[in-house]
Amino acid sequence: MPLPLVERSPKEIVQLLRSKVEEVPAVRGIHNIEVRMTGKRLDITAHVLLDSTLEFEDVHRIVFEIEREIRKHVQRSARITVQTEPAGHTHHKMAVRVAQIAEKVPGSRDVHNVHLQKITGKWAVDLRVEVSANMTVKQAHNVSAQIEHELRTAIPDLGEVTIHLESASELIASELEGRGSELKWFVTHAAKRFPEIKSVHALRIRKTGDTYSLTLRCKFDSGMTIKLAHEITLKFATAVKNAYPNVDRIDIQEEPA
Repeated sequence: MPLPLVERSPKEIVQLLRSKVEEVPAVRGIHNIEVRMTGKRLDITAHVLLDSTLEFEDVHRIVFEIEREIRKHVQRSARITVQTEPAGHTHHKMAVRVAQIAEKVPGSRDVHNVHLQKITGKWAVDLRVEVSANMTVKQAHNVSAQIEHELRTAIPDLGEVTIHLESASELIASELEGRGSELKWFVTHAAKRFPEIKSVHALRIRKTGDTYSLTLRCKFDSGMTIKLAHEITLKFATAVKNAYPNVDRIDIQEEPA
């Protein structure tokens, strides 16, 4: 009897999943499969090669088949991300670039399933973006529009852009304790978008009615001017509020690293 997945090494898990993904008929090759444990959840990212002549409808169908095949062998809570590249081309760097640009837009919670195709000489991009479940339709639309604007500004030969917005999970009660929560994770993750912020600590979350207030401390290089530090913390706070509209107040104290 084969070993349960939880008893296998990361290398063995990658080998197993690679063999299963390769069995999907439309897959022309596998660029890479990454497996990592985030908390108690398994995060799996697969970069696969597909025929460059496929339409996006076909790409989505194949991606669904790949996800379904992977999910047969992993825990139900596992997060699976499948990124595609046309066979015969090296588009991995472009996919990474698209994700990095989209993730920097305030309100963008997470970018995944980036698909690229070359159509009449231009890049066609299809991606999924998570936004807060508490956002209004207008706010979510503004995030999507800003992502497309940033992509077109950075990538001149961009053609069709399709952005699928997904609702992230609601705030959970443990956020009131400030431990291991979605909001705490997001604040820490969002801070990484600002390289000037060396670390974030002393995060506290309080609830008043239906709104939340945050207090935290950010460490900066000791030689940085307080004006610049204020500008960065303002952008940081804006990114958090855009992702969580029911966070109405954020107090940030700047400290030397």
